[in-house]
Amino acid sequence: TGKGPGAPLAMRAGDVGRIERRAEPLMDHEKGSESPGAPLVPRRDGRGCDANSILIAVATTGLAVLFVGGLYLAQAGPPRLGASPDGPGCVQVVQSALHSGDKLASVACLALGADFPSNNTIDLTAPSEEQEIAGFGGAFTESSALVFMALKPELQDALLKAYFDPVDGIGYTLGRIHINSCDFSINSYSFDDVPEDYALKYFDDSLGHDARTMIPLVKAAQKAAGKERPIRMLASPWSPPAWMKTNGKMDSSSKPGLRPECQDVWARYISRWITAYEAHGVPIWGLTVQNEPENPAAWEACVYDPEGSAAFTREHLGPVLRRDHAGVKIFAFDHNKDHLVEWANASFLDDDTSRYFDGIAFHWYSGDEFSHVDEVRARFPDKLLLPSEATYERYRFAPGTTLEAGDWHFGEGYAHDILGDLNSGAIGWLDWNLILDEKGGPNHLNNDCDAAVRAHIPRQEVYLHPQYYFVGHFSKHFPPGSTVLKGKVATQGSAARTVPDGPPRPYGTCTGADGLETVSARRPDGSVATVVLNCGDHAIDYKLTVAGGSAAAHIPPHAIQTLISGA
Repeated sequence: TGKGPGAPLAMRAGDVGRIERRAEPLMDHEKGSESPGAPLVPRRDGRGCDANSILIAVATTGLAVLFVGGLYLAQAGPPRLGASPDGPGCVQVVQSALHSGDKLASVACLALGADFPSNNTIDLTAPSEEQEIAGFGGAFTESSALVFMALKPELQDALLKAYFDPVDGIGYTLGRIHINSCDFSINSYSFDDVPEDYALKYFDDSLGHDARTMIPLVKAAQKAAGKERPIRMLASPWSPPAWMKTNGKMDSSSKPGLRPECQDVWARYISRWITAYEAHGVPIWGLTVQNEPENPAAWEACVYDPEGSAAFTREHLGPVLRRDHAGVKIFAFDHNKDHLVEWANASFLDDDTSRYFDGIAFHWYSGDEFSHVDEVRARFPDKLLLPSEATYERYRFAPGTTLEAGDWHFGEGYAHDILGDLNSGAIGWLDWNLILDEKGGPNHLNNDCDAAVRAHIPRQEVYLHPQYYFVGHFSKHFPPGSTVLKGKVATQGSAARTVPDGPPRPYGTCTGADGLETVSARRPDGSVATVVLNCGDHAIDYKLTVAGGSAAAHIPPHAIQTLISGA
């Protein structure tokens, strides 16, 4: 399914609630519309309709607005944040499911009653309270900004609402942004290309490049989110300016990547960049020392080893930021979970180094490895754990996957990773690009990827991929300030934390072998939200037990649910 604010529909005051039918096809369906995540057009009841016609439902009170091919579509949406379920003994169920066509749709209100036996039980009667959630979101890359700029204003507005509006969207409150260019930029650039400018005399404090691209997108997102739900921005450098590097260019990296004599000026450059962004009205919440420090990639890169990153932070970056931007959180690593423990030890065991680090960030590309996140939490309980990047690269696209539909299994993979990370101590979760074009770019090295939202620029159409809905089950219902709960969970099937047999699976893999996966959080209003995931081919019956009693629940195959119980 796609999204797009009513461009072809001329809205008038009398149009509210009016439904029109158009005869033209929704979009090209050369692969067929029956594939997972196919662009089913929702009716008012949230079910699919004939893809050869389009129902246009103008937004009405209490409906979440989605859009396909530039047309408004109304689908029954989940309750507003903070809204109570329908009565004290009712558990509201919000569902996205492959075969029913439900997408963040309210599908049931389960009655609470006396306890009963069940093979699958989620017991939240006496949970322990774990970490506080900072939020969920995605990356404001230059690629995303350029795609956003290429959309007509109505589509831009709908994209912002879909991501950042807490009622009619999925309420994103985290963002990631690159310092200098990254692989999802169309060219390499920095803000001081004058060689040996150790005084940063020629640093572009106006941030001219970003002021034309990413900054307008960030500010538009801030407005859509609202002042009461500020977007916390995480900054990450891919590469210093070429003259600061041992290989003399921004792309790729020698080992080490940063010239030793440039460590101080690079730390001051980063601080100067934060100051310049704040002058544009974009405060920076956190910073990772380096994106993927172990990767001498073909695109922008700067390699460190764990000890080198720790020394740079201890001797240069940490002191500079504590002096200039004391409130900015510093995260170590920002690479794959396979080496998470090694980097945590190098960053946190030494007190003189650890004092500068607030936490550690990590990516999903080495697979689940939730046990590594667990181990870091156990060793360093005072440090924040932040999943900072995930996406599906082009080689993971299954045959027959279409731009319009995406791949339902990609949504399942996202939810599986979020569940595992939250249960292991993570404070949120960040997707990669917010939106990409019809090719999975643009970028300057053709390393195309999927995204939760894709656009076909020539056709001026925007499509919601399954990842959007699966992340929305968390971001919409676990607002910042929620506290993860650890209850008693007994389910059949393999635990989500372990791989059934054999070597680690590719990243973002979720199957029926994972059984019933779940995580819960107490929200700021006192209500409890529980996410349940079933990646298998068969439905699962389960029991949810809360203080008010037990409810019999049922999750279809290839589905995700959010259950909301009262305070």
